[in-house]
Amino acid sequence: MNLLNEFLELLYPTCCPACGEVTDPKTVWCEACLRPLWNPRLINSSFTDHLSGCYTLCNYEGAIRKCLIQLKYNGRVGQKRVFPPLLEKFPWWDRLESCDLVMPVPLSQKRRKERGYNQTDKIFQAWMTAHGWCYVPEGLVRFRNTHVQSLLSKQERYDNIKGAFHISPTVDVKGKIVLVVDDIYTTGATLEAVAHELKRAGADKVMGLTVASGAS
Repeated sequence: MNLLNEFLELLYPTCCPACGEVTDPKTVWCEACLRPLWNPRLINSSFTDHLSGCYTLCNYEGAIRKCLIQLKYNGRVGQKRVFPPLLEKFPWWDRLESCDLVMPVPLSQKRRKERGYNQTDKIFQAWMTAHGWCYVPEGLVRFRNTHVQSLLSKQERYDNIKGAFHISPTVDVKGKIVLVVDDIYTTGATLEAVAHELKRAGADKVMGLTVASGAS
């Protein structure tokens, strides 16, 4: 398998998603290209009634934004390769090691069928499973379709997403600390709605983690 991978790397070398230069497949990104995008932080506005804070990895701009849009809306599943090196680089996994479960924000059935996958699974599932996290891809269910959040104001986002989620009956979150993962943090409306439902089902604490955000 290693020989096959080496052969494929010769034929189709890994290139930085920002500048296109050939890079190490373990890092994918050029250091110079990633530097202005890389901004791991605990988002100040992410402490809400039910969410105990959300971490993010990068600023939502440039090549990060392009890769997320291509994965999310253009069917470019291969773009998932750019995210594991960012997860490896995240400096504060120790702050999240008390989390019992990891759950992605789900898509509605309609949107999942149209897209063919949940982009958040493509970003997080393989990496987190390989690193020993209990990743529960179907732990949350989005039982109604909602308007696209990016087209709405802050208040409209909260109104749009309120009551859209519930917990799968096969998952017990009572007394658990849950890490909810998503691609982008904008106003926090989606994560707050998910956290509300998890706390209502008995979760002890809910944290968030996203790839990118424009929030400080």
